[in-house]
Amino acid sequence: MLQAVCRVAALALIIAAGPACKDKPSNGKPAEEGAPRADERDLPPLPVVTDDAKDLLFSFVGADGQVQAVSHVTEVPEPIKPRVLVVDLAKTPEQRQAHRYAFFADLMAKKPDGTYPVSVVSRYDAARGQNAPAIAPPPDGSVVVYSAVWCGFCKKAKAWLTERGVPFVERDVEKTPGAQEELSSKLKAAGVPGGGVPVIDWAGTIVMGFDVAAMERLLKEKPPAKPAHPPPPTPAAPSDAGG
Repeated sequence: MLQAVCRVAALALIIAAGPACKDKPSNGKPAEEGAPRADERDLPPLPVVTDDAKDLLFSFVGADGQVQAVSHVTEVPEPIKPRVLVVDLAKTPEQRQAHRYAFFADLMAKKPDGTYPVSVVSRYDAARGQNAPAIAPPPDGSVVVYSAVWCGFCKKAKAWLTERGVPFVERDVEKTPGAQEELSSKLKAAGVPGGGVPVIDWAGTIVMGFDVAAMERLLKEKPPAKPAHPPPPTPAAPSDAGG
């Protein structure tokens, strides 16, 4: 049963909290055992990433929540460059063990030989939200809703915004790569502990939970700009485009 969690924030950045979803319902399933780990000895060869490399695909979650893919280092947004998912299309999915591993390149740390460092992550860990890739920040002045699919108050908050024509970017803290880290960073900067969703970042003002009074006040004080098209729904984590 969903619990209503109220918090009172003393900082100017934070306003009074409303009801929130605190705990995810348990499905009763035990933790998976025997999952592949990135420290195993049979790792596939790492992609060789250079400025002029061919047959590479870089994937990331854009500011609008959609997965984007580009083929050249220069096309990767600056905030994403320290950690971007990379796929070597010159190798088959079997050769790169695409079902087991994902590779991330640091495009801000070019080595003397012209290559960029690449790290490998178990897809099992990635699915559990560990080692999440970077996420592109939303445009300034955006309304960002941090949510979860199982959260009833999240659905109410999104419905409230939609009914009033407020455009927003949704970040699923369990499915959007990097969303939980982004939210944790904002809460830490504001000096507020986490523990529930929804959390709404309304152009820099944090609203904890489904707080109608706070959102009505912000709608008057910080009316968001209307985009030409409504933002698309947040997709699941990026998959290996090559299989």
